[in-house]
Amino acid sequence: MKDRESELDAFKRLNLSVIASANGYEIEKKKSTKHSVLMSSGSDKIIVSQKGQHYVYCSVHQAGSSGTAIDFTQKVIEPGCDLGRVRQLLRPYLNSGYLSDVQQKHKGRYSPEIKPSEIDLAGVSARYSRFVPIAQPHKYLCDVRGIPFNLLQSQRLQGRIRHCPRRGSVVFPHWGCPTQSGSDDRSLVGYEIKGQSVNMYSRGGKKGLFISAGMKGDDTLAVTESGLDALSYMAVRGEQGLRVASISGRLNPQQPELIRSAIGRMEEGSTVIAAFDNDRAGDELTEKLAGLVTETNRKDLHFKEDRPQARNADWNKVLMQEALRTGCIQTTSPSLER
Repeated sequence: MKDRESELDAFKRLNLSVIASANGYEIEKKKSTKHSVLMSSGSDKIIVSQKGQHYVYCSVHQAGSSGTAIDFTQKVIEPGCDLGRVRQLLRPYLNSGYLSDVQQKHKGRYSPEIKPSEIDLAGVSARYSRFVPIAQPHKYLCDVRGIPFNLLQSQRLQGRIRHCPRRGSVVFPHWGCPTQSGSDDRSLVGYEIKGQSVNMYSRGGKKGLFISAGMKGDDTLAVTESGLDALSYMAVRGEQGLRVASISGRLNPQQPELIRSAIGRMEEGSTVIAAFDNDRAGDELTEKLAGLVTETNRKDLHFKEDRPQARNADWNKVLMQEALRTGCIQTTSPSLER
């Protein structure tokens, strides 16, 4: 039994980008870093990174497709195959001669080395402290993205959004648990950065949840994909009784528990809303959120889907269309499309 477990661990230590390259994927070098490699095969894209001594992947388009080389085998190479078949497919890569042949054959299509990402929460906190609260109408948020300034000044968002005066970008802090085993989910663990031609996440951080301040009587929690969408949803639907949260893209392994915790803080009879983009990723996130609500075992909760009507639209696009009609903003820029 120990040998079989050791073998599974050895599979997880294999350079997953090599295995992916042998199965039709190729690295996109301009969109890859030393910590994160983007690979594509036709219309499918995956991100490969290293966590500790294990290599992991996540699909850009398939929300449920992520994990180690074992998961990659069962979800991508031969969907639904059992562990016995996984062993058959991955054992050759443990042979140095076979591995060398594969590397030679697919040279240039994979990354020879992917360095583990380094979590530096002290550095994240220090850098975040340099950003400042938004005290006047913000050029990017208000003029370009149509976010009302009075919303930015609301009690719900006090201390929840900052900006960089020099660059004009907006910062959405993410709260979560600083350790894998801890229970505190209110620590700063990273921040999302949005601006003109800027869409990135803090160096040294990890994703938690951006969430507005809770108030007594809140009966609705809406979950969106980005901080910008969270603000836009509040602007379109109104902030009365509404608490918003965002995940900044795809779910990581820690975020489902954070969402369950946020749901658990809602009052009896509350509604949880999937306010994701109207696209394939949003479809999958909606299904995932519905499952998380069910997992709370709270029979008093209600689940609702409230996404933009137009396919491939998000809530900021909905807000911007309304702002253009009313003259609140004058134009949009193609460079701002996500």
